Amino acid sequence: MRNLEVEANEVFSVYRDQYYEGGISSVYIWEDEDNGFIACFLIKKDGQGKRGYMQIGSWDAIHVVQVGPEEEGAAHYCLNSTVMLSLTTNNKQSGTFNLSGSIRRQMSMTLAVADGHLVNMGKMIEEMEGKLRNSLDQVYFGKTREMVCTLRPPPEVLNMRLPDS
Repeated sequence: MRNLEVEANEVFSVYRDQYYEGGISSVYIWEDEDNGFIACFLIKKDGQGKRGYMQIGSWDAIHVVQVGPEEEGAAHYCLNSTVMLSLTTNNKQSGTFNLSGSIRRQMSMTLAVADGHLVNMGKMIEEMEGKLRNSLDQVYFGKTREMVCTLRPPPEVLNMRLPDS
């Protein structure tokens, strides 16, 4: 188990650097009571004013994979993922804006173990993170953008309105 944990930390560090351009990550693996094991993959990324209008922000991802015992060359994987996002913007046009939230999803698959548990868990986490990012973009940012534009229309929309008679 310890060898798998060390390898998972090395591989996940590369994944984090490629997808997050920094941050910190850790992987912990332990045996469970059902002759399988549980793996917990953690990522934390803080940022300050690197892109766009963001002043400060953080992204925390928690992926817990429960792996069942191998049977006939396959194992059942159950992934529970949570992403917590917090960001603050501050500029002359919009003022200070804070947005925080979390999203949680679950995925289960039975996969062949020929490529190894680490490959299977990695593919599941990569797929899940893509889904979570898309959900955050649509749910949080899409709805927030819609609400802000409704409550506080951009200047070009205000200029297009007809004057009151």
